[in-house]
Amino acid sequence: MSIAVVGSSNIDFAARVAKLPKPGQTVPAKEYISGPGGKGCNQALAIARLGVSPVFISKIGDDALGRQLVTSLAAEGIDTSHLIIADAAQTGTALISIDEAGENMITVVGGANMTMTRGDLHEKQDYLRDCDYLLLQLECPVVAVDCAIKYAREGGAKIMLDPAPVPDHMVMRDLLALTDIVTPNSTECRAMTGIEPVDEASAKKAAKVLHDMGPKTVIIKMGRQGAYYSTPDMSGLVASFTVSAIDTVGAGDCFNAGLAVALHGGQALPDAVRFACATGALATTRNGAGDAAPTLDQVLALLEPGS
Repeated sequence: MSIAVVGSSNIDFAARVAKLPKPGQTVPAKEYISGPGGKGCNQALAIARLGVSPVFISKIGDDALGRQLVTSLAAEGIDTSHLIIADAAQTGTALISIDEAGENMITVVGGANMTMTRGDLHEKQDYLRDCDYLLLQLECPVVAVDCAIKYAREGGAKIMLDPAPVPDHMVMRDLLALTDIVTPNSTECRAMTGIEPVDEASAKKAAKVLHDMGPKTVIIKMGRQGAYYSTPDMSGLVASFTVSAIDTVGAGDCFNAGLAVALHGGQALPDAVRFACATGALATTRNGAGDAAPTLDQVLALLEPGS
């Protein structure tokens, strides 16, 4: 049994600027870096660095950037045989600007990610039926996401959805009805519920709305305010970790990876959320998206009392 990830793969091009540009404004960048990205790829890389080998299903182009992704994933010990090669689409890319406070602006070119089909997932159905947890995001066509859920649920997997980017309200309701664990950040939570979670009380109200849509477990990522978790039996707010953040790109993906690894390893939900918070916090202390994912030893060190 395993953790499976179905989602996007990009090569990110990230430029560091003093201040994010306003519409029509050109700003100089101090430097730029490139590396693996896309929410699915970020999650898969983070899972691998936490000591679990994921089944990663994604679609890339038959081009130089696609080959760069294959090399990066293989170097982390990820089985690249589950990658699907698009016939006539470029590998996805993301153009990112990051300011001195670590905030970012991102333009995504979906490319091959947006050509994933039900047929692609049909060929991977055995792996989806055999997983314990399936991690999903929404940077691929909804029809493919829906198909992946179908096969994973047939095998009894827990479905974990990162609802980003938030789609049409009716589409979101249909997906949530099939989801076990939903993990929005504050912005996504507001888009889905109309409630902005700024503290435990407002997060509790938002979680109630999300529970009514289907998921039994709701986890709201609130940045410096921590992470709020809610199930029919328990709820609580896990404090964030104090770190020197320089780049928030991919932190939410690392959070989800940490959550899946901890739950897959048998941790109780409050402990798993704390593990996830530590994983996401450490990701903000490094440049890049997938490359920023911490190792298991680094997460455990942050979790040590007094650290």
